[in-house]
Amino acid sequence: MNIVIDLETTIRCPVGNNSGNAMWRGNKVIATGIGSDDGILIEYNKEGVDLSAIRKACDEASLVIGHNVKFDLLYIYRDTNNALPRIWDTQLAAYLLSGQRHLYASLDELTAEYVGEHSLKDDKIKAYWKSGMDTDEIPERELREYLFHDVANTEEIFKQQWKEADELEILPLISTQMDALRSTIEMNRNGMRVDWDYVLEQRKHYETKLEIAKSIVSFYAPTLDTASPKQLSLFFFGGKEKYVEDEIVGFYKNGRTKYKKVEKVREVKGVYPPIGEVGKSGYYSTDDAVLKQLAEKGSEIASQLLIIREVSKIKDTYYQGLIDLRFPDGFIYPNLNHCATKTGRLSSTNPNLQNQTDVGDVKRAYISRYGDEGAILELDYSQLEMVALAYLANDKQLIEDINNGRDMHRELYKGMYGRYPTDAERKPFKRFSFLLVYGGGVTTLMAQSGCDRATAKKFIDTFYARYKGVKQYHEDIIKSANDKTTVYYSTEESGPKWNYFHKSPTGRHYIFTKYYNDIKKDYTYSPTELKNWPIQGFATGDVVPMMVGILLRNLEKALLVTRGAKLIMTVHDSVVLDVPLDILKECAIVAKQTLEDAPKHLKHHFNIDFPCQLKVGVESGINWQDKKEFPL
Repeated sequence: MNIVIDLETTIRCPVGNNSGNAMWRGNKVIATGIGSDDGILIEYNKEGVDLSAIRKACDEASLVIGHNVKFDLLYIYRDTNNALPRIWDTQLAAYLLSGQRHLYASLDELTAEYVGEHSLKDDKIKAYWKSGMDTDEIPERELREYLFHDVANTEEIFKQQWKEADELEILPLISTQMDALRSTIEMNRNGMRVDWDYVLEQRKHYETKLEIAKSIVSFYAPTLDTASPKQLSLFFFGGKEKYVEDEIVGFYKNGRTKYKKVEKVREVKGVYPPIGEVGKSGYYSTDDAVLKQLAEKGSEIASQLLIIREVSKIKDTYYQGLIDLRFPDGFIYPNLNHCATKTGRLSSTNPNLQNQTDVGDVKRAYISRYGDEGAILELDYSQLEMVALAYLANDKQLIEDINNGRDMHRELYKGMYGRYPTDAERKPFKRFSFLLVYGGGVTTLMAQSGCDRATAKKFIDTFYARYKGVKQYHEDIIKSANDKTTVYYSTEESGPKWNYFHKSPTGRHYIFTKYYNDIKKDYTYSPTELKNWPIQGFATGDVVPMMVGILLRNLEKALLVTRGAKLIMTVHDSVVLDVPLDILKECAIVAKQTLEDAPKHLKHHFNIDFPCQLKVGVESGINWQDKKEFPL
């Protein structure tokens, strides 16, 4: 039997930007709603509802339906080791049914769309919340009524979404995405342990580095505001500076001088000849690329400014950011978002773990909850987006290179220079490849890599000469967009909108919109979006989520979850686990085999004959950064 659930909770979490965070034990569930064939049952308790009944109902249900159901299930299962049920999230379904246009659709929005404006609730409850009233202060009768309508509307939305998904033939996609959501709920519930002593030491270390860099700048330029782009531009390159000065305009009767403020302009002499063009602000850019050029010319101030920027980001974003997200149990509880991107790729907040790098050694802070008896295990797909490109473009050469273990970047280098590169020479070629694949042309390659026009053009010619299928794929998707454009008129926005509807092999829809091009003086599609979205979406929006969902089930079947294996994060094309040492090898074998079986599951769910072998690297270590290859 299917059930529909919804909870009303207090919203007092002081950590991060989500006051209703389920992992904050200070938040209470004030009311629960369960919709089934027997009707809608509402439970209310101002002091906190006993969740055992709704948890039992979820455990026994064939399918648990909810709007932003992650929120509800985290409360219901947060203090248990129970396996999570099968789910249908109406918010995620709306996202997929809309071609990733409904980002975080609200229940009211979906009610108006699927049920009708007449079913929208009175906004009295929301008015209570906006006034600062918490949920346990809202009159019981009104909260019960509010919750009853939410459950009823969610049930009707689900019925219509299922029908719509069946008509659009995307039920398999929605099914795999719901399994992926089940896995990310598990990750959220598990959380990640942090070495707080290390975090505090690192924050202090970077505070000291920042103070030293600022003192050096102050020595050379005592009045320079390092955070002001205007001041930096004038200091380095000079120009006209506007300033305000008091000017005498007469005298008062008592003899006091009368002034008025007058805006004036003075010429400031810079230290270096200008780099680039004056921007819209009226000043020259002093971004990192410009500062690096100045540093190479011997500017100590530019060198220190680069340090200040890097160190400030590491200290504030990574270390202080982590401290601000600390829960009383010493864990952080990152949130993986399924409805945040146009491609289908997952994003992460509180903190953004999709953006964690080895810079600043911040990943060293994430350690096993099992201490010396555990390890961080990470499994990483090799070249997944290039593998996705090979399939989508049906490029025989690229498929052959992948299946024979050839490094495409080394092959491209050889195609340009007649020999294989060193490791240092290979690195920029990897960047070239991704820039080109994702829609970049000569100008983009020059701007992003610093190479000259001849080198950029030669690389593009070399790439397309070797990978003719990719060239044809790029040409076809642009031609298709222009040939199959749909024009519609919006009552909310002036003028027509041009859209191209693209369907991926998994059934995912993409809606591309024309933008006004200042150079061409016309509306054009973004080549970056046209080329990038389907590749990124298939690789990290379809394949990875599908396999993360299957991985959790396989770990459960192998009884590894009950023995302590914890899924804790997925980052683009990798999966991260926290595992006791006594099951580390067993867990690594199951996970690697599962992820490499992706072609089998693509065939089963989507009838896709995937031509490429998928290889998965396995690493483990005492923390997320210091990992080594794990031998199997």
